Amino acid sequence: MTAKKNIPQEPATRVSGKDWKMAKTPTRRSQMPTALKQTYSARIAKTKQHNIARDMAKAMKQEKIDEKRRKREITEERKKIQEEKERIEALAAKMSANKAKRLRKKAGNLKAR
Repeated sequence: MTAKKNIPQEPATRVSGKDWKMAKTPTRRSQMPTALKQTYSARIAKTKQHNIARDMAKAMKQEKIDEKRRKREITEERKKIQEEKERIEALAAKMSANKAKRLRKKAGNLKAR
């Protein structure tokens, strides 16, 4: 008669045989919970999105700075033009005053003759 021998199957984890010890499990290489783990492609996609957002923010900031600089240049230009006008008017008023003075002097000379 052939008797079938029961060969005990090994469990998925190693058991020490000592009841008070915990069963051993394979080493977990990552301490991060599986819910937080991401695949490489997901991390790369997230990085690309982050870079795009950063570049857009940088471009918007630079645009704002350029606009501010342009407005400042326009204001400075207007100020220069206004100062030049005032200088010319002052010069014209001075020349006019000198001319009026000469004319009064000339008129005084004519009356005296």
